[in-house]
Amino acid sequence: MAPLPKLLFDPDQMLKVATNLIINAREAVSQSGKVQIQTSQNNGWVILAVSDDGCGMTQEFVDRSLFRAFQTTKKNGLGIGMFQSRMIVEAHKGRIEVESQPGKGATFRVFLPLKNK
Repeated sequence: MAPLPKLLFDPDQMLKVATNLIINAREAVSQSGKVQIQTSQNNGWVILAVSDDGCGMTQEFVDRSLFRAFQTTKKNGLGIGMFQSRMIVEAHKGRIEVESQPGKGATFRVFLPLKNK
């Protein structure tokens, strides 16, 4: 597999995004659950995918609450992690896509554009 191309981005900000996705995935799985992290390149985008086989989310929650500030399903959560992550990714001209089913886990994909030469 070929290495991914280098991207121009704020490393501290993108580390916050990756850390948030990984922590959320880890918190969603049981003790024996799995979290998978992948990178790829497709159609001018570099993609970071974080998947888990945890509790998952309803489509209604994804559509209405996931990326809104102060919306959370966690007992001690503040509800700002995914809001902040989306703002950071969009500031880098990217996007976040989510696939999830209750009881089957979730996959978050961060798409960052390759810079035109």
